[in-house]
This record gives sequence, C-alpha cells and structure tokens, in this order.
Amino acid sequence: MPVRLPPASNLWPLLAFGALILFAFPASAASGFESTRCVFAVPRGERATCGFVAVPAHREGARGRSLRLYVAVLHSRAQSPLPDPVIFLNGGPGDAAFGDDADTWWQISRPIREARDFIVFDQRGVGQSRPSLDCPELDRISERNWKPGMGRAEVLALERPAAVRCHDRLTRSGIDLSAYTTAEAAADVDDIAAALNYESYNLVGVSYGTRVALAVMRDFPDRVRSAVLDSVYPPGIFDLDTQPALIARVFRRLFGECKSSPDCDAEYPLLEARFDGMLAQLRSQPETIRQARRSIRVDDGIVLDALYATFYDPAVLPDLPELIDKVARGDLSALSPWIGPVFSGGPNRSDGLALSVACSESWPFATRDTLAASVAASEPYGGDAAYALEWQVCDSWHVPPISAVDAVAVSSATPTLLLAGSFDPITPPEYAYIAARTLTNGRVVEFRAGSHSILSTESCAPELVARFIDMPAAPLDTLCADRTLAPRFTTAGLDQPPSAAAAGTEARSP
Repeated sequence: MPVRLPPASNLWPLLAFGALILFAFPASAASGFESTRCVFAVPRGERATCGFVAVPAHREGARGRSLRLYVAVLHSRAQSPLPDPVIFLNGGPGDAAFGDDADTWWQISRPIREARDFIVFDQRGVGQSRPSLDCPELDRISERNWKPGMGRAEVLALERPAAVRCHDRLTRSGIDLSAYTTAEAAADVDDIAAALNYESYNLVGVSYGTRVALAVMRDFPDRVRSAVLDSVYPPGIFDLDTQPALIARVFRRLFGECKSSPDCDAEYPLLEARFDGMLAQLRSQPETIRQARRSIRVDDGIVLDALYATFYDPAVLPDLPELIDKVARGDLSALSPWIGPVFSGGPNRSDGLALSVACSESWPFATRDTLAASVAASEPYGGDAAYALEWQVCDSWHVPPISAVDAVAVSSATPTLLLAGSFDPITPPEYAYIAARTLTNGRVVEFRAGSHSILSTESCAPELVARFIDMPAAPLDTLCADRTLAPRFTTAGLDQPPSAAAAGTEARSP
C-alpha cells in the first residue's frame, strides 16, 4: 500500500515556493554523481543537492542497460555533519518520492538533519528515475472512466487490458521487467552511498521500503550502522492471498477497542453486529445516495472500500465508531466524502514497477484456494480483495519468481527500531514482531492508536527516530509516552473532509 503523507501545507507553511536551488556537492563525490536541478521547493535557510546516480539494470553478469536514479540530499544543518547519513526508502512499491507531498521530507527529517544529511531518492522505475515504469494506460482509466459507485469487478474489467498494454509498451521499448526487484533495489541503495562517498549509512524505510531496507541489511551488513523500519513489510510475507484477513483484522480491532471502552460501547451498542447486518442488506439490495450532483449506487463493497481507506488516517480514527454507527442505521450519505476511485493508476505511482515486484514476489506464492479460505474466514469484510489486479495480470507479466534467499526472513545484528500502528490496515503490527524474531538487536515500538506510516502521522515520531539513530542502544521510554494509550473515541460530528492520508487509498500492496 502506498505511503500517504499529510498535505504539505499543513506541515511546512514557510516553503519558498519556486526556489529551485542547487548547491554544490563535495568534489570527492563527483565521479559517480551527475548534478542536476532539484524538482522540489527548498525552504529558506535549507540546502539541497540533486542529481542522478547510474546503476546497472542487473548486477549478475552486468547485463542490460544502466538505469539512472534521481537522488536528493537534504543537507544537515550542522556545520560539520556526521559522516553516516540517513537514506530514506519510500513505500509502494512504486510510490514516487517527489510527488505532490515532496516538501514533507523537510519536516520529518528536521531532527535527523541536526546532525546528519538525509538522502531521498526515486527507486528504479519510479518518478524522476529513468527509465520510468509508469503506466499512463492505467492513469487514463482512472481519469476518464471512474464513476461513483463502480464496483471492483467493473474496475478490474477496465484495468486488465490497460495493464497488458502497459506491459507490451514497456517491453517493446527494451525494458527488462525482471530487473525490477527488491534485491536490485537494495543494491541500488549501496551504489548511491558509494557514489556520494559515504562509507556507512543509516536506513529509514516505510512500508515496502522496509522490505528494501531489510535486503540492504542482509546484503551489505558492514555498511549499515542502524535501521528504522516503519510499518514493516518483511520478506516471507506473501499477502496477495491473505489480503482479506488484513481488512477484517483492522475492522475487528476497531470494534474490539470500542467495546472495551465503556463510553464507546454505551454510545454505539452492538456496533459490529448492526454493521454486519447492514452489509448483508446492501449486498442483496444496494441503495442510492447523492454525492454532490451525482447519484451513487452503494453496495457492501463500496461501503467497505470507503471505510477501509479511513484507517490510513489516524486523525479520523476517533470518529470512526460514529461514522460506522450512522452507516449501520442506514445513513449512507455520511460516507459520501470518502467514496472515491479504487483504480490502480495515479500520477505519483509507477504501476509497472509495482506489478513487476508483486508478480515476482507475491503472486508466485499465492493460491486461489488460500484466497478463498481467507475470504470465507474474513466475512463479511474481505471479499473485494479477490479482485486485485495481480490475479488477472501476473500470468502475462512474464517475470521470474524471486530466489529462495529473497523469500525468507532476514537475520541481522544491526541495531533496528521497528515502528508499528495497531490500526495499520495493510502492514499490521504482527509483521513487525515477525521481522524482529531474527533481528538480534531489534526492538518494536507499537502505537496503540497508530496507523500506517508512523513517521508521518505521529508528531513525536521524527524525534524518536532521530534519537534512536543518534544512540541506538539508549532507552526511548521518555519519547512518544502516549503510544500505549487506547484510542479516544468521540461522538462529535464528522465535519472534517478526508485528508490526503485517506484519499484514493485501496487494499493492494504496502
């Protein structure tokens, strides 16, 4: 699932928009770094250096053409920065690092940059890196064909042929889709560090970026000083056929927390049973509501898609019992602000890269029987997960499955902080605890009311991460002290529109 960051305007109001500033990088790094213009705004008083690093498409045998990765160094505010920077690994797979919310990096990296440089880059096939594996064929479908109330089956009927057209165009242009793997992405990280003349570095990965970080820790153990894994998605988790269970888990977690809260349980009695009854009614008899000037056909799948998206935004969590109560009582119009497209395409997502990774790392290990069992065990919540695009496309994407070493848990002694949100809808806390079993110096910090991407959604997290990187063995108990508190559910009206964290999100991949 892609990482969804809050709106830039809420996080950094003092940006000097339009100031595309390029600062000279140390000459010692020039041999592997091709300087270029920064594509994002640099705030007053800050410095950034941008450029390209060339990497081989395939490391084995050095076959195929080279790729160019777009890299940005957000410079430390210290006069003499420490020699080990932080390298940030974005999620997706396929999310661009320099999209609409690129300025967010300045905010979340500020405590880190008190002592170190902070490096962000577009992974191979993504964003400003070349070649791009974007699929405008899918983007155009979401722009031109979406109608409020479209079900997953209708969406899939449009997406499959568009994805095949994207595959054919990419391969005709000479792109070898088998080069776009997590293992190659991990090697890219070390090549970037070498090109910038850093001998060691720290890693911060979010969502799919944690899987890349773990591969770096496995393949380059002597180079990684510390690692922070936020919303962990470890190797060995093949979730394409267990996606329904993830959806059911987060709904049941909400109902359980509400029931354990005397105020919530009293205000919304039997919430789960009443909601399940409404879903069953909508499955057999959909209803019509108004969204602006349009009429929307609403069935159980539309309701679940809309509510599932809200779990990505922890700011909405306190109001979710009230919203679900309204739905259970038949007030479906309360969902109108959250009903949006469920298409794969998007301007800041490289679907060709996402499919290349999923078709080599998840689909080969998934079975229809396991999916059917997961759907049955997750009733009434997970049925729409059966319409994932990968089930329809991967057999014609023609990429080989990953090797055995890439499919097992990573063992490492690198000091590692693992962050998890109890309400994370796509990378649940269980994934963090699974990964920690083979990380001898790993520790998990779980946020009971947290969601996906702790670093960008919990205000205390940037300082927590910076403190850990500064002193990996030091206690962290005094930071984020309220992380163990239960959600505080409210009965106030839902007068806030959905944030960017919830908008356009779907149950696909981390």
